[in-house]
Formats: sequence, C-alpha cells, structure tokens
Amino acid sequence: MKESDKKQIRLWIETWKKAGAALEEIRRRELESSDYGKNQDIIDNMLQFACENRKPRLTSGLVEQQRWFMKMREKLRKEADESSS
Repeated sequence: MKESDKKQIRLWIETWKKAGAALEEIRRRELESSDYGKNQDIIDNMLQFACENRKPRLTSGLVEQQRWFMKMREKLRKEADESSS
C-alpha cells in the first residue's frame, strides 16, 4: 500500500472519529430535549401495535447461534489450513 494511501486512510479514520463524537453529542442532546409527553399517544400506539402484531418465537435463537458459530469455526479452520500450506 502506498504511503499516500495510508495517510488518506488515517485522515479518513480521524475524520470519522471526530464526526462520530459530534454525532453522538447531537443524538444525546436530541434525546434529552425530546418532549415525550407530547408524543406519548404516538408512542403508546406504536407499542400497542407491536404487541398486537408480534410473532411468537418458536426458539430462543441459541440453536441458530450455535450453527453460525460452527460455520465460522469451520471457515477459520479452512483459512488456517490454507495459510499454513
């Protein structure tokens, strides 16, 4: 990788670190200044809709999570085997 590319990437990372902090501050201020009482009816309606239209879970998701872990383990094992060859 060229040194100019590395500098560009570092600049990009630093810019996003600053932007991320600034955006988080904006988000925090917006949440603090929100008038939840004014929007309580809307919030209640959204929660009511979610409760009435929820889909019951048939599993906890642990089986699916373990399946993903096994796939990742196999992928990492194959990559390790290929890099050591």
